[in-house]
Amino acid sequence: MFSIFKHTQKVPEKAVQTAPVHMHDESTQKFSVKPDLKFLEQGLIQCQGCRRELRLTDDIPLAMCRCPFCETPYFNPKFIKDFWLYEPLGGGGMGSVYHAFHIRNTNVEFAVKLLPREKKSDASLINSLLDEAHNGKKFCGHPHIANVFDYGFHEGEYYAVYEFIDGIRLDQIIDSPARRPYKQIALWALQILSAEQHMYDCGFLYRDLKPQNIIIDRNGNAKIIDFGLAITLEEAGKSCDEIQGSPFYIPPERITGSGEGQYSEIYSLGMVIYHVIAKQTYYSSSDIRELIGKHVISLRINNIAGKLPAKTHPEIIKILNRMIDRNPNLRYQTYKDAASDLFKFYKELAA
Repeated sequence: MFSIFKHTQKVPEKAVQTAPVHMHDESTQKFSVKPDLKFLEQGLIQCQGCRRELRLTDDIPLAMCRCPFCETPYFNPKFIKDFWLYEPLGGGGMGSVYHAFHIRNTNVEFAVKLLPREKKSDASLINSLLDEAHNGKKFCGHPHIANVFDYGFHEGEYYAVYEFIDGIRLDQIIDSPARRPYKQIALWALQILSAEQHMYDCGFLYRDLKPQNIIIDRNGNAKIIDFGLAITLEEAGKSCDEIQGSPFYIPPERITGSGEGQYSEIYSLGMVIYHVIAKQTYYSSSDIRELIGKHVISLRINNIAGKLPAKTHPEIIKILNRMIDRNPNLRYQTYKDAASDLFKFYKELAA
């Protein structure tokens, strides 16, 4: 299961099913009903309120509309190449993601990413979208990385087609009142390290670990999405003046402009694990520059035990202290090193 343990230990296959996540959060509810392909091929959609047939051309594609007969809100689908986009899944300034199905197999679901409507001709965004999908194609095919199926240009629209993961984002799990057991957190961390090792073996660093980019599927397993900041190992080893990434999880060496390696990704993962356990980020500030600066400040406590909830397991404290050390030379240097200690911790919990 875990390629990271190919030459060492192996996590038991049954571990995949040990920690299901209960999908009770409102954010996991279906936003709209999948439209009937027969209607769509006729340029129609059926109102879920009054059941009347509505013309797709009556409103702007990919927009929320209201039925003119009963005022029931509905989403106006759009056809891109071989896919019908019928439900918004999320997005931001770099693009929006939509739930979709393929016209030749309507039972298979996808996540299709498009550029923002007002910036669909922006050259830099176009390049970012295509580069992300192109890179993702090179390291997809791993059980804990979202697959890339297609990307390109079709009738005035740049698009990228990804695997649809039926689950809940890690940030939504963190925001829920329930605390996750250490065994589940350790399993997620091992799965993410396995995914990162696979990317590394394919010549890439992920560089965007944050709870919003980790989806926990309905079997309780972690999958990484969004490859917009992934770069080659050659690029990662060079100094850079541009600071990209979430300020809550960014490694110090990216802030100082020095090269990055596996130890940098381990730092970000440590910050994510801390967030899951503590229910708050390690650093907080309303000023982004101040927040970023906290990662490199020399005056920082050496032991995080006082910042974590009382009775936090001492072994995970020990592991986290090493993962998020400000000095990269004092961290775990490889994914396998970090995974080895996490695996021992996992086995201890499973015993």
